[in-house]
Amino acid sequence: MRKRILIFGSALITLSSLCAIPLTTLIFQESERLADKVAAWNKECGNKAGDQTCMTRRYDLSGDLGKFVAMVNDELGFSREAFGRRKIMELEIRTALHAIRCLGVPESDPQCSEESAAIERDKAVARSDYQEMREDFDAKHWISVHVPTPPAKASPSKPAK
Repeated sequence: MRKRILIFGSALITLSSLCAIPLTTLIFQESERLADKVAAWNKECGNKAGDQTCMTRRYDLSGDLGKFVAMVNDELGFSREAFGRRKIMELEIRTALHAIRCLGVPESDPQCSEESAAIERDKAVARSDYQEMREDFDAKHWISVHVPTPPAKASPSKPAK
């Protein structure tokens, strides 16, 4: 199992470098895809946790979430970037682990709902921090380069016969 995760993570890293897609981008795409799958499972199976088909899908989804956590851990291991990026990746892991822990648990469960609310608050803070960081970076490092607009080409006229 661990070997599969390492192969999966290595393949994603290699693929991302070959396709010039940063691993972080793949992580965000996978996070969104998994969030959709969790929402679909909750909608279809949330009240039928004992149903055999739902249980099988739950185990598969939990496995996908576990692979996702391993992929994010790989990114954290390779990442030498700023603290903000690490914080975002750790929030992705926290979100995935919360989804695993609360998959099949009623929404009324206080522990799951409190953690869900806390994650949403932390995501809002991360978004705000990221926005401030980008604005600060852009204000200090953006170089405005004027690119002249080329003149419109005159359409060649057809010679009269």
